[in-house]
Amino acid sequence: MKSVFSTQSKLNPLLLEAFELIKNRINSLTDVEPLNIDPKSSKIYSNLNKEELFITNEFYQAKGFRKIHLEVAMLGKSLQILHCVFFPDPCYELPIYGADLVVNSNNISAAIVDLSPVGKHLPDSLIAQLRSIKFPKFNEPGKIPQWGCIFSPYVCFIRPVDFLEEKLFLKLIDQYLSLLLSLLARVEPDDINSLDTMDRLSYQKRYCSNQKLNDKTRGILTKFFGSSWADKYINKILFEC
Repeated sequence: MKSVFSTQSKLNPLLLEAFELIKNRINSLTDVEPLNIDPKSSKIYSNLNKEELFITNEFYQAKGFRKIHLEVAMLGKSLQILHCVFFPDPCYELPIYGADLVVNSNNISAAIVDLSPVGKHLPDSLIAQLRSIKFPKFNEPGKIPQWGCIFSPYVCFIRPVDFLEEKLFLKLIDQYLSLLLSLLARVEPDDINSLDTMDRLSYQKRYCSNQKLNDKTRGILTKFFGSSWADKYINKILFEC
């Protein structure tokens, strides 16, 4: 079976740059190691009416993170998606890092990055750092869906209108990751049975439940693999908790 990365030129340059940036950050983590999954889930292929869908998944775990998921999907020449989530170990007071890029006909149609809280609010030290970031004034901000109440007040959801905005968004992807890893270096883990740990796990479950309400993701997967497969992929691969 072909790999989505067999010809890197097929990927939108910004998507590829974001992938490599995130992958470098993952490789810098303490004790990072691949998370074993079913090999059938690491590279997925389907063909429907001469449209080919490729999905590649990479999973890791490291100190402070129970699961890191990096996914790239390509639907023919029309659609490309980069999806990344850093799910923290609930023992650590860390937010959920999420980043997504959607490419339609080689143009970025949607870009989102956030450090989503796993409590009533983000840690005070992180809020202070987020407030110190000079956020670009993007021309076309996106509208957060109703289920997006899981995101923080600092979520950035846009459609970049030119190359400059694409680069500015890429910088935000890295800045948010840098803040997350800086916080990780300062946080001490709580006991696995502590109330704080249980509360953070509950918020992670809420995050996953709300993400599953994204009908666009479900629609694409259902089109190629059927509703049963789509549900299993969303529940077990994308947003398992």
